[in-house]
Amino acid sequence: MTGNEIRKTIEIDASPEIVFKALTNIDELTQWFPDHVILEPKVGGKFKFSFYKDSKKSGSKAKEHRMDFFPEGKVLEFMPNKKVSYTWQHKAVPDFPETIVTWELEPIGKNKTRVKLTHSGFTGKEGDMYKEHNEGWSHYINELILYCKEKRNK
Repeated sequence: MTGNEIRKTIEIDASPEIVFKALTNIDELTQWFPDHVILEPKVGGKFKFSFYKDSKKSGSKAKEHRMDFFPEGKVLEFMPNKKVSYTWQHKAVPDFPETIVTWELEPIGKNKTRVKLTHSGFTGKEGDMYKEHNEGWSHYINELILYCKEKRNK
């Protein structure tokens, strides 16, 4: 892919099974990421995340957004406990290209997972959206770490 990529690598004190479920289970996703989720967990499945600027969700960063936004796309890869990848597009945002979000999970010891997030396909024509996505991913991967740690301790 050409253009800018967002890359984040983190380590989570939880098994790949816990992390993968947090990334792909509708009920779990809404605990740390979007306010509402549609996700068909299979290759070719549809997804749509809803983030509301006036969200009352505790700890939600969504209320700091300038507007509601609804990234959507389709699942490209779905490998349980290893990888999930999907297209990511903001149809209501002019000049926002169809990008790709990929989560890769690697066990690195007992109950520990290295998570690599790549958001690729930015063209440079989307203005501040690259910066906003980079900041957003930094926030949400920290939310993922906290959520998985809490799940592991239950």
